[in-house]
Formats: sequence, structure tokens, C-alpha cells
Amino acid sequence: HEQADWAQAEIERQGLSDRATVRFNDYRDLAETDFDAISSIGLTEHIGIKNYADYFGFAYDRLLPGGRMLNHCITRPSTTARASAGPFIDRYVFPDGELTGVGTIVTEMQNAGFEIRHAEDLREHYALTLKAWCENLATNWDEALSEVSEGRAKVWGMYMAGSRLAFERNEIQLHHVLGVKTTRKGNASYPLRVDF
Repeated sequence: HEQADWAQAEIERQGLSDRATVRFNDYRDLAETDFDAISSIGLTEHIGIKNYADYFGFAYDRLLPGGRMLNHCITRPSTTARASAGPFIDRYVFPDGELTGVGTIVTEMQNAGFEIRHAEDLREHYALTLKAWCENLATNWDEALSEVSEGRAKVWGMYMAGSRLAFERNEIQLHHVLGVKTTRKGNASYPLRVDF
């Protein structure tokens, strides 16, 4: 909740309130429609693979024609690997989290109506991010202990270190998948050459 409050305050500070909003709520409680874009960051790991069709359908229905959805999530290198994150992560970090391969994400987005325009694996980048987070935690250990218990800090330190190794070894991946809701005539409102 604090992160959403911080992000919304930063949006307002930068004068971007007419372009973006950050809220802390269940996506199913969103009543508005006609969005230009939706970004889903780290959510599909938590909604359950069996709920993907409903989730991506819900997002698709809320976009304007030509609207885009960027789905960012941790994935497996295979669509047939186990979905659970493992007993340590299930118990201490992300209870009931599920990971699948990017092929499942792409299939479910396509089945919801999205035209897939781009997919990218950022696993090496995330390994470097986790390395920096581990270093930051070690450097600021005493400050961290002023906010959380030693046990919680150790759990997150182990989780981040283990995840870094898993990304480096290609045991888990981090994918961006960009889908577009085309118009009835097929206009994707998407440039022929992208600049990202």
C-alpha cells in the first residue's frame, strides 16, 4: 500500500496526473474501461495459471481499440515445469505463487484477443538487479533491522540471493510480453519500427 501511495504522489509531483494513476486494489474491482494502456507488473505469478483466461480477458475488455497491455512477470524456461515456486518461497515469501513458461502467457493473451507485438526475456538484467539489492541489504543491514525482524531480513536476503542464482542459471526468467487490442479492421496503432 505504501508503494502505491508513494508512486501516486510522485506522479502528482511530476505533473502527470492526467496521464497515469497508481492504485492499491484487486484488479477485479476496477470498474473503469477505455484505457489506452495497462501494465501488469509481477501480478500473473499470484493470480494462478487457471485464472489467466479470465485475467487477460478482463484486461482486454478494459482497453480501447489500439490499446496496449504490457505483462511483466517471472517465468519458467518451459511450459511443462512445475508451477510452484518451491517450499521455501511458498512458505516465507510468496505463498501460492505459480510460474509458467512465456508460451503460456503468450497463448493466454492471444486467446483473450491480443495481438502479440513483442516478447523479451530480461533474466540477466534481473540477476544484476538482485545482485544490487543483496549488496544494498548487506550495506544497510542495521537500518533494515530497525524496520523488520532479523528473521524476516534473512529470509529476504536468502530469497534474493537464491533468485539471483536461478536467473543466472536460466532456472527462471523474466519476460515482458506486449499485446495490442486491434481495431475491427486490424489497426494496431503500433509503429512499423519501435524505438525501445
